[in-house]
Amino acid sequence: MASGTMPADEMPVMREPYDIMRNGLPGAKAAVTHLGKHPVQLIQDNGPTDTLRAKHAMLANTYGIAMPAKMDIECQILSKCRRLPGLPSSRLGLEIMTGDVDRFGFESYLDRPDERPEAPRGDLHGVMENRLGLNKKPGYGPGSKR
Repeated sequence: MASGTMPADEMPVMREPYDIMRNGLPGAKAAVTHLGKHPVQLIQDNGPTDTLRAKHAMLANTYGIAMPAKMDIECQILSKCRRLPGLPSSRLGLEIMTGDVDRFGFESYLDRPDERPEAPRGDLHGVMENRLGLNKKPGYGPGSKR
């Protein structure tokens, strides 16, 4: 007989005690596992992509198929805009293009990086040299003697 199967007339035997602290309540867990995700959780997970897909379909039907492609290209351009290291980048143009400027969620006021008490680490010149790939040579870069 296979190791994972059990005849219908046998009763399962518990080999070790069930650990409620690690595995949770067995009755509650078994009752919920067949349901899957909650409908609200599915809406929250799929909502932004479904909304974007519907918006692109509406724009393609109204203005032609090039309009969603143009907006995607503009969003890619606006997402690449940055400030110097150590300065917060608001990406206001990207927020306006995506419509996020009208949304006010927890991330809008809780744990914002520009309001943190610690200062940015590293000097501005060293970070920019790393970003641009200028200090790949040995003996060159911040902290080295020139």
